[in-house]
Amino acid sequence: MKTLVDILTFERMIAPILLQILFWAGIGGTFYGAFVLINLGHWAWWMALVFGTLGTRVLFEIAILEFRSFDRLGDIRNALQTSVTGEN
Repeated sequence: MKTLVDILTFERMIAPILLQILFWAGIGGTFYGAFVLINLGHWAWWMALVFGTLGTRVLFEIAILEFRSFDRLGDIRNALQTSVTGEN
């Protein structure tokens, strides 16, 4: 129940999970595109594989960084509240 409340009050984000799913879909699409280029006999299949994979990874790392920063700021806020109130 707490998880549902956290999601509804935006204490826990669902977008990072969706981004991970989209990331793996993007990697799958990159592999599929490289496979199609191999079957067509195109010489640049390896470039699509390498740079497509790296580009997908970098794009999603930038997107997920915002959510990780939000999580860390929440951790800092909680630590500060704990130190101010003197709770353990």
